[in-house]
Amino acid sequence: MNPVLERISREAPGRSESEGLLEWYRALGQASGQMLEAARSGDWDTVCRIEGASTVLVAQLRSMRRSMALGAAQERERLEILRGIVLNDAEIRRIMAPLPAWLH
Repeated sequence: MNPVLERISREAPGRSESEGLLEWYRALGQASGQMLEAARSGDWDTVCRIEGASTVLVAQLRSMRRSMALGAAQERERLEILRGIVLNDAEIRRIMAPLPAWLH
């Protein structure tokens, strides 16, 4: 498992529910950043490994999100994390399949 995800798994139970949920989102954001760095260096094995570990995290987040609400500030942070993940994903996809030269 990814070290970031392992740390969150150990720490999350001791936090308030909403802070624990936000910590899981932070871990997903960190994993996304690690995937981007691995993609930039051409380490596709690491990208795949982190992506696999992140799948478990996403499933956990879906389950947790259904049963709890975040405060306004926490919701803003959650959305900012998700925006970063989307941007990282777009960059990884660009690295994987660059545009043809005539489109630049």
